[in-house]
Order: sequence, then C-alpha cells, then structure tokens
Amino acid sequence: METLSVQLLPEYTPSKPAPDYSSKLLPGEECIQRSPRVIQRGDNASFTYRERGMTLKLMDCREEDHHPSYGLGSTIRGEVSLDHRRGVVAVAAKLEGRVYHSGQLSKGVIIVSKERTLWESTTPNGQTCPSIMPLSMSFPTSYRERGQDRPFRLPPSFELSKPRHVAIVYTLQIIVTKSRNVPMIGKKLSREVKMSIHVKYRPRVQPSRPVPYSFSEVKQSPEDWMEDVWITKPSVDTGNEAFLARCHFFFPSVRVFTASESIPFHLRLETSPLFLHNLAKLFLPHQNPSEIEEVLNVFILRQTTVNIQGTSFSHDQVLGRGQMMLQSSSTSKATMSESKEPVTWSWDGDLRCEVPILNTGFSTSQISTTDYIVLSLLLPPGQLRPDLSLQRVIPIRLATEPWIDRS
Repeated sequence: METLSVQLLPEYTPSKPAPDYSSKLLPGEECIQRSPRVIQRGDNASFTYRERGMTLKLMDCREEDHHPSYGLGSTIRGEVSLDHRRGVVAVAAKLEGRVYHSGQLSKGVIIVSKERTLWESTTPNGQTCPSIMPLSMSFPTSYRERGQDRPFRLPPSFELSKPRHVAIVYTLQIIVTKSRNVPMIGKKLSREVKMSIHVKYRPRVQPSRPVPYSFSEVKQSPEDWMEDVWITKPSVDTGNEAFLARCHFFFPSVRVFTASESIPFHLRLETSPLFLHNLAKLFLPHQNPSEIEEVLNVFILRQTTVNIQGTSFSHDQVLGRGQMMLQSSSTSKATMSESKEPVTWSWDGDLRCEVPILNTGFSTSQISTTDYIVLSLLLPPGQLRPDLSLQRVIPIRLATEPWIDRS
C-alpha cells in the first residue's frame, strides 16, 4: 500500500501589533484638517468638527456644499465637548450674520448677533465643566438695522461675484473661556479659545397653489391666469393703429413659481411690420433691422441692487429664456418690413430657470434681489435698459420648493 507524504506548512511569524489609535489628540499633536465629517440621511444630516481641543457635533440639519444648512427660524441643535476641561470657567455659542463687500472683506457689517451660554462656573473655587454640553440656538426670523424704523426679514446666505464681490455669511462660534493662576502677579488671568464654522441659512419657499399646465386650460380655470397689456407707441398719438404695438401677455396668476418647473404663457402681438422697422431705427440706430432675429423675447431676470456704505451698483442676471412657438392662427411670419398692414402674431411658450436657484428674492437696506418676467421688443435677453422703452417688467417671486398638496 502506497503512503502519501505530508508536506509541512512554513513556519508562521506573528506580525507586530498595530499602533494604538485614538481620535483624540495626544500631547504635542494638533489637528491640521478642518473638513467636517458628514453623515447624510435626507434632511437629517449631522456634522462633526474638531479644532483646538474642541469637538462640535451638529444634528438635524440639511447639507449644502459640505456645510450645514437651516431653514426659516430653524434651530441649530448639537453638542459640544472638550478634550481638556481643567481651568474652563465658561462655554458659549455665538451665531452671527455679516454682510461683506469687496471694499471691506476683513470686517463686514453685522446684521445679526446672538450669544448663548452653554455652561458657566458658579463657584469661586471653580468646578469642572460637563463632558458634553447640549447646544440649541434658533435663527431669528427678522432683525432691525440702525436708522431703520421697520424690521427686515433675515436674508438668506448669499454671494455675488460680479461686478463686485458681495456676500451674506453666517457663522457659528464656540467660545471657551479658561482661567489660570499667575503666582507672580497674584491673580487669575482669563483667555478665550474659539472655533468658528460657516453655516448656511436657506429659508424654504413654496407656491401657494400649482401652476396650470398650459394656456389651453384658460377656459376651464380663468382665475388661474392673468393678462398684462403692454402698449408701445410714439409720444405723440397719431390715431393710427399701424403706428403702435399692443402686446397681450397671459401668465399664471399665482406669480410665485418653483424655479425648477416651467412657467407656461401665451403671447399675442398686434402691430405692423413698418412700426417695428421704424422702432428699430429709432432705438437701435447702429443695427440693421433685417438682422434682428426675434421680434419679441420673453425671459426671467434677477436684479440685485447693492448699497453698502457709499458703494452702490446693480447687477442683472438672465436666469432663463422662453421657448416660443408661433401659432398657425398668426396672419404671417413674425418679420419686419415697410408694410403698414396690421398683423397679429400669437405664441404659446414656457419659461424655465436654466441656472440653479438657491434662494428666493429678499430685501434689506443694503442688498435686495428681485425676480422679473421681462418682455423685450426687438432686443435679445439681457440687462434692463434705463428707459425701459422696449421692455416690459413684471415682478414675480421664484420659490425654491415645489407646491405640495396638503389636502
């Protein structure tokens, strides 16, 4: 009977033990990375920050660009813990909002500031602060500015990069006050250690009712639609219909629109090709009327006005352009010529924001943003003209959240 040889396994040498690991800093070590650890579960995100011997954990918030984000009047909830509690006499949290602009980036203008004590020593000999201190601090819904009679609604986090940099920034600061004996002078000295993080303030806005699907529903629900009539004519009344342009613009009467959804509209223009031709020569003398591609344009525009300590300017941003389809009922193609014959052109269309919208319009004494639907005769989508001769401006409000049926 044949026997099988058994091969011995190679000798095993145990590995060196893994080094001890701790998330807490050892003496002589310091934290060189401030990126927070984020746990995201829908609108239930949590953030953990560590810096200078302090740990801040924020809970029950939204996540936006790796920052905690809060809505209208929301409460900042979390907890604070310290690596070294000896000598600590007070711990506080401070919520602050500032307006910065390019001429004053280092300081900014304070619009809101509130502070809350999380813990404070009540005995002369001192006592050890708790290992964990709960944090609960709410955003105010309004604030008052110096020299202003009425309160302003607290503005959202905001940033404008051009033509000049302007920003509204909110920060949460943890302030730890420490005290130590100095025998040489026979008294105690106090010093503050601070940790500051950026938080986003984004109040959510929803339309009060849904937007109708299309203009074809106007007969079933006329109350859902609004008509704006715009007449462009010479300063002297000629009494001739061929020398004016009458525009009928139908759009949803709710006037508050979710930025991510389309806005249906209907447009009817009654004029003459000759009037438009002469209008182009009058207001656009350096442009050949035959090179104007569109007789009428519809677009969404956001205008930001800034007036901070002598710095004043405005910025117009086109958020979306209307897609228009000429109806078969129109008398002819929408063009300009020297014909005096009255024409009627009708379009169905829809508008949609083509850029992300993070906040709705707001107004303070320093910065305001307003949204408009703009009708532009002969001009392409762009900035508002000072005289508005060829533009019709209709104020609207863009919402950040869709309408929800709560019935």
